[in-house]
Amino acid sequence: DSQSYTFTKSFTSAPFVTATAFDSAGNEDANINVFITAISTTSVTIKTSATFTGKIHFQAILNT
Repeated sequence: DSQSYTFTKSFTSAPFVTATAFDSAGNEDANINVFITAISTTSVTIKTSATFTGKIHFQAILNT
């Protein structure tokens, strides 16, 4: 599965992005791989290695 997110503010260049699966229910569903499939100055697309119903926490940091 993949999901795109549009940043609230544009970056001047493609940012560095980190993403982590988070399982708030504590049932170990977050044992998956999370990776970036597309990145631009305005959005990021994140994909997981398996279907996942938890949350993905990510940070986008300006590449200077």
